[in-house]
Amino acid sequence: MQWSHHRRTAQSLVAAVVLSLTLNAPALAQGQPRCAADPEAAARSYNYILGTQAIGGHYQHGTGNRLLEQAQQVKGMGSNLLKVSLARAAAPNYGSVEAARKAKTTLEYVQASPELQQALDMDFTLYQAWVHSFTDANWRDGVSIAEARLYYEEIYALTAWLLKRYSGTGKVFMLGNWEGDWLLLGGQKREADPSPTAVEGMVAWMKIRQLAIDNARAAVAHKDVAVYHYIEVNLVKKAMAGRASIALSVLPEANPDLVSYSAYEAIKQSPEPDLTSIRQPLEQTLAYLEAQLPPKKGLPFKRRVFIGEYGYHADKSKPLTVKQQYMKSRFVMESAVALDLPFALIWQMYNNEYAKNGTSKEMSLIDESGRKRALYALHQTYLAEMQAFVAQSCRKTGTLPAREAFRARALEVLKAADFEKMEARAQSAAE
Repeated sequence: MQWSHHRRTAQSLVAAVVLSLTLNAPALAQGQPRCAADPEAAARSYNYILGTQAIGGHYQHGTGNRLLEQAQQVKGMGSNLLKVSLARAAAPNYGSVEAARKAKTTLEYVQASPELQQALDMDFTLYQAWVHSFTDANWRDGVSIAEARLYYEEIYALTAWLLKRYSGTGKVFMLGNWEGDWLLLGGQKREADPSPTAVEGMVAWMKIRQLAIDNARAAVAHKDVAVYHYIEVNLVKKAMAGRASIALSVLPEANPDLVSYSAYEAIKQSPEPDLTSIRQPLEQTLAYLEAQLPPKKGLPFKRRVFIGEYGYHADKSKPLTVKQQYMKSRFVMESAVALDLPFALIWQMYNNEYAKNGTSKEMSLIDESGRKRALYALHQTYLAEMQAFVAQSCRKTGTLPAREAFRARALEVLKAADFEKMEARAQSAAE
């Protein structure tokens, strides 16, 4: 295999960076509040699987910071999970361009951006974040020892800061990347193949990130807070066909804590809303991704793969497309619960996709006019029902519901949420 030399080189670089460091098992968060003592607190910190993201969006409805506005909308919907970007490209959307311009590391950027710190300080339990690099290192042409150290120190410092700042809060942070196959290819050229050098560089980059997080977890004193590393993939069909890609060429080498699947290639195989034709490709693809991961102990997740991004286009001038968008999205949600995934996050709170004529592609829970859409009502209804279910279990039994019972009730709630009912609920909220 022509990449064997490149992989050995990457492994040597990683080893050189951490030669003097001792790697121990990762520390885990201490768990949720005891149900009997505080059922509502237990319900607030429970993982409800389904949520959204506040990565971008080309509008806002207030006069404050756009990131904080979206974070408040996510919180108002009832979610305890916030997904954001700590990457340089998101700075204009978050009003933190100056902080990004001056920063030499991700931590410097976060510390120079009061809005980002406010978002991280909010009452969310679960956080996912795109984290790339503010250093001058460039993994695409291979990773030198000097570059490897820059990458390592950047992620170690960020992880250590999160563990110290949020010790005792119960927060769980997952640090990852945007659609990694595009990064590997250097552009959105679906049929192209990445160079062996790029594959070598990404393997080294991802292994370094994982090591930095592992070592920070082992070295930094903390309690009831956790940081994990995930790799996001988006072209898994290529991997399943034996072609170079993250799933085939990087995951087995890097072995991250978690794998995020930006799932558009799988979920769009169904032209009409149909649960089976949406679930089957997801089930097959996620099983393949899991099979690429060597075993890893000490993780609190039953499954290590999740849907980091999904969604469908619609056109409000064509009402049928809006209903189909709703039904397909609900079927993805049902599939995620049935498959016992840890997360499935719809794209996104505010829309950022438009046709060439300026028409919105309606990939939002709240539209450009400020109207909460049926998909917002679906998530809000689901989260309210399931939080009540968890709290009731705590009050009655003193324990969290068994996961099987939670999933059974979640599927009941989703299946009962037909489009007309949620559309009426969204319209009523607007009046």
